[in-house]
Amino acid sequence: MKKIFILLLLLHTANTSANKLHLDDLNLVGRSNFSVWFWDIYDIELKTPSGTYEEGKRPLSLELTYKRVISNVELVDETLTQLKRFNISEEQKKNWAKQLLKIWPSVKPNDTITVYIDNEKITYFYFNGQFIGKINEAGFSDTFPSIWLSLNGPYPAMTKKLIGSTY
Repeated sequence: MKKIFILLLLLHTANTSANKLHLDDLNLVGRSNFSVWFWDIYDIELKTPSGTYEEGKRPLSLELTYKRVISNVELVDETLTQLKRFNISEEQKKNWAKQLLKIWPSVKPNDTITVYIDNEKITYFYFNGQFIGKINEAGFSDTFPSIWLSLNGPYPAMTKKLIGSTY
């Protein structure tokens, strides 16, 4: 029994370390911040291997550094609000919300949540640099980053700064 536990622990550690290594290979594309009125909500950075953004190309990471206390329920609720812009069934949104509630913690100022999407369209999440979970659904990995990276979204100035666009 002890050997099985040690083996599982080693596999988890190796998997987490391997996932973390990908983040070190990425270069900054752009950064921005999100504020409502005079309240700063978060700073955000986009990174890719080349340091340039190409729509739909993976891998990429988005790192959000929070400026306020926000519960995981509020984070998921806002994500669902943003996903209303996309053609996603209510059932699918509820499924993703359930998964995110299990993965995401509540945040406080200076906490980071990093999203890393690999070439196989698996979405990995890190909290303050520590792996916290993943969603292995191509539909999620295609849609989720569009919250920030879609030029026809509600915050085009933020998107342009993130993707390094000058138009």
